[in-house]
Amino acid sequence: MLEENMDDLKKMARQMIIDGKTNEEIRKKTNLREKDVKKIQKEIISKF
Repeated sequence: MLEENMDDLKKMARQMIIDGKTNEEIRKKTNLREKDVKKIQKEIISKF
């Protein structure tokens, strides 16, 4: 169950990054660590 929840949070964070939200907004809403948010950002950037 925890893994499913993390996947959902990461998907939400990914969408928020695409929508232009700040790291602070993403961290407050998803409770992800800053390290996780930056990792998602790198994944997105690497596709361009």
